[in-house]
Amino acid sequence: MKHEPIKRRTVLSTAVGVMAAGAVTALPQQPARAAAAEREQLTDYAKHTVDGGRSLTVTSATGQRLRLTAYGDQMVRVRATRAGEDFFADTRYEMVQPSSHTSLGGSLSVSATADTLEIRTGATDGLRVVLRKKPLRLEFYSRATGALLAKEDSAHGITWDGSNLTVAREVFASPQDGERFLKAGHGALGRTPRLDRTGDTVSHNYSGAVENPGNQAPAIVPFYLSNKGYGVFFNTTFDTTFSFGGSTGYAFFADGHDAGGARPQLDYFLVNGPRFAQLLDRYTQLTGRPRLPQRSIFGLQMSDKNFADVSDQNWWRQKITQHRAAGFPFDHQVNDNRWREGSGSWSGSWFEFSHERWPDPAGYQKWAAANGVTVTLDYNRNNTNEMAGWKGGPPPGYSFAAADLKNVKENDAVPDWSNPDTRAWVWKVFWDKALDPALRYPGDALWIDEVDDLGAIPYTARTADGRTWSEDRNAYFLNVHRAVGEEGWDPSGSGHIGAAKRPWTWSRGATAGQQRYGHYWSGDIDSTYDEMRNQIRGMQTAGLGGFPFANIDGGGFGHGEVISDALYRNWPAGWSSLAPIWRPHGTASTKDKGKRASRWPLDQSATVQADFAKYGQLRYGLMPYIYTLAHQAAATGMPMARAMVIDHQDRPQAYTHDLQYMWGPSLLVAPVTSDGGEVQKIWLPAGTDWYNFWWDGRHAGSDTEDFSYTTRTGEVPLFVKAGAILPRYPYAQSTAHLTKRQLEADVYAGADGVFEVVEDDGVTEAYRTDKKTATTRLAYTDSSKRVVVAHPTGTYEGAPDRRRYVVRFHGLASAVGMRVNGGPTLPAFTSEAAALVSGKAGGCAWDAQAKVLSVVTTEIPVGTSGGDAAVVEPSGAAFPPVGGGTVHQAESARLDSTFALDTSHPGYTGTGYADFVGTSAGAILAWTISVAAAGTKQLVLRYANGGSGDRPVTVDVNGKKAGTLDLAPTGSWDTWATASVTADLPKGDAVTVRAILVQSQGANIDCLIVQ
Repeated sequence: MKHEPIKRRTVLSTAVGVMAAGAVTALPQQPARAAAAEREQLTDYAKHTVDGGRSLTVTSATGQRLRLTAYGDQMVRVRATRAGEDFFADTRYEMVQPSSHTSLGGSLSVSATADTLEIRTGATDGLRVVLRKKPLRLEFYSRATGALLAKEDSAHGITWDGSNLTVAREVFASPQDGERFLKAGHGALGRTPRLDRTGDTVSHNYSGAVENPGNQAPAIVPFYLSNKGYGVFFNTTFDTTFSFGGSTGYAFFADGHDAGGARPQLDYFLVNGPRFAQLLDRYTQLTGRPRLPQRSIFGLQMSDKNFADVSDQNWWRQKITQHRAAGFPFDHQVNDNRWREGSGSWSGSWFEFSHERWPDPAGYQKWAAANGVTVTLDYNRNNTNEMAGWKGGPPPGYSFAAADLKNVKENDAVPDWSNPDTRAWVWKVFWDKALDPALRYPGDALWIDEVDDLGAIPYTARTADGRTWSEDRNAYFLNVHRAVGEEGWDPSGSGHIGAAKRPWTWSRGATAGQQRYGHYWSGDIDSTYDEMRNQIRGMQTAGLGGFPFANIDGGGFGHGEVISDALYRNWPAGWSSLAPIWRPHGTASTKDKGKRASRWPLDQSATVQADFAKYGQLRYGLMPYIYTLAHQAAATGMPMARAMVIDHQDRPQAYTHDLQYMWGPSLLVAPVTSDGGEVQKIWLPAGTDWYNFWWDGRHAGSDTEDFSYTTRTGEVPLFVKAGAILPRYPYAQSTAHLTKRQLEADVYAGADGVFEVVEDDGVTEAYRTDKKTATTRLAYTDSSKRVVVAHPTGTYEGAPDRRRYVVRFHGLASAVGMRVNGGPTLPAFTSEAAALVSGKAGGCAWDAQAKVLSVVTTEIPVGTSGGDAAVVEPSGAAFPPVGGGTVHQAESARLDSTFALDTSHPGYTGTGYADFVGTSAGAILAWTISVAAAGTKQLVLRYANGGSGDRPVTVDVNGKKAGTLDLAPTGSWDTWATASVTADLPKGDAVTVRAILVQSQGANIDCLIVQ
């Protein structure tokens, strides 16, 4: 993003508002062409041929041609040409995955009468198309139900009009009663005013006459869905406009703007459902499955934007270390300008590590790999001419003709991505300067910035592929992602990365089909609640168009302003943590506006930090759930954040409640879009009960009355469907440190449920190329309160060979005795942690306040071919007497500055352990505990010592020494042991127990257990 005067980013706010509303927007001023308006349309039938059993081609009495082609059993492609015109090649627009034209196959059967041709796809639940002959008019029906899907308007149908017939138009009859429309993608800056676009006219195209920032980041996806069970994908990169009823009727058209060269053809796919999930699956079969990033991308991402005057490789290392030492998670580092050679600012710097600010990128990468950190490097379009080997001008140069760029800002740095030489050049720069593994530099992802600011190029400009800018501009994002993905990153030969590491490539804007290479980001958005609402809807419409990994500045770009505590708590901490990508980011300068200008939580107030830690623990604990959603998105196109209409297509409430969404199949999220304290109306769909995630309150769903929720700042309303199974791992501060040796499942009573956890190595393409995944089925039967954890099917590099299971039952009236795999009733403990550290073969714990029953198994060998690993169910006996000690976690202790919270070594309880990072004796951990009755107790420290000698600590109670514990070596830092001392504890609510290091080396301390 640009480092420039703020005024440039705030111009033309009125125009931005028009674009946000999804209306047809003003087009850029272009050279006029003298031509009268004309009109041509399909006339009467003359003849037809059937080509290879898959296509039907009809010729009209006046020479137009209409072609219908089966794409599998559930899609029909419709193409029409003007008289004397040939059909475009199938691969002219690579929004459709090129291989789909043959790999999807399909067949058509054709029968004729005097008045019609009837066309059927192969499946009995496929499509039936009726083609009226006089004049040629199409009607589409479901074969399964016979129901009409859509039909052309009898007076218009397919037409070509405008100057030189450069508008290709399809006009349908009026929408059916009750028909509703959802438009995929979104306008500038990710903004969507509502999901239900019935009655609206919507135009999402590359930047027009609006200047920066109003031209930023459209998601150009010419695809829409109807609740009547079908979708339409308009296969053209010319500007498109869709009218969904209302005064403009039901139609869509492509406009060539009379730019010369090829004119738009009418080319669309009608996709059969009938369910929205099926439509998304078939649409992404056609245009390409979304590219699955590395697992780390779903962790916390942070940038250095607020520190544009100080950030360098030492700053990053220190900032991440301090952030984690306070207990916060961190995975992905997003570099904004400062890493680059030259000025290190928006202008005057280029894609190469700065010798001044990054003198040792290889050394940094070694540290990053050891600490579970991955890295994005940014590229700004305006600095393209500074990069090695750049050639200006049209071919053999990499740009456009100078005359076509005279009104473009930074016009000496405008790559033409339609040119394969330009694409090869930019990948070579990325490779030579950062991504070549031989360099051992940090670089896991690419941020392709400012490729959306070229609206001033005239429509008549010619691109390197011989087309006009009018035809190519909507493909601009797709072409740059081809350069980085298909042509650069993906090949397995020399000069490419191949399957060893998945890419994460994101640009400011997107074109349909781009999802198979990379993703998008919604640009330099405002830091307001109005913007937040637009972004919540935009995230959902992106998901409806094949972009399930919505990437949004958490808290907004901000245009230089500091955001309030309340907005921070509700957006960067709250909603962003429950969105596909969690990336707080803003532009306010800490140099100019102080510490709170930072988006890093450690720079915020204590209240903000507490909220951020809460959401960090929630997201990272739920990572097996979240990462499974990501796998499902990559496999089927199902969004991670599902608009309510996806699961509830036939319910009117789903179309009006578009500020809430389903986070996967089980969680309903309704972000707070005000400071808090207001009553928020939330729709909890009927037919099931819903649990308040935060305190387990249970509510019946209703389709007649919304649930009134009094909002609290920093608390995202979050509900769990009865029957849900939420898989978890123990919390860790990096996805690289999450242990798979313990799989947890939170089960919500009230209905049966199933969830299948998908796991892989998290980094390579082996999940896709070699099917290296493990799928673990979790099933819950409500009537018997029985959970069955299956052995996984499949395996992958690094899969655990043994695993402990923790099952938590929510919504029980009382505790009952439990057993595992038909064994005896498990012993009961004071807490889940006490059961984990007891050393016994499993146990259980009852939280009477929350009414949650936890069951902990022993470690069980993991098979790879199915069967049951653990069956957890009531034993028929009463809940046994509670034993074991009381566990006090290290993270709840007061730590002096020589300790940091850490999670890099698994096997701890709670959310981490205390890691001694100092160099001198005398460091202290201090717990404040409650003692109900005075007496002699065992004080047990659980610790790990991977060193070669004892690392003793002195234990005292209220300052009185109780003894010294040797803390002998445990063999590795992943192996935990206990040591205990006897002490007299006084009665009281504020008894202090301290562990004091005797020497300059310390063990890792997990917890204090009082027995």
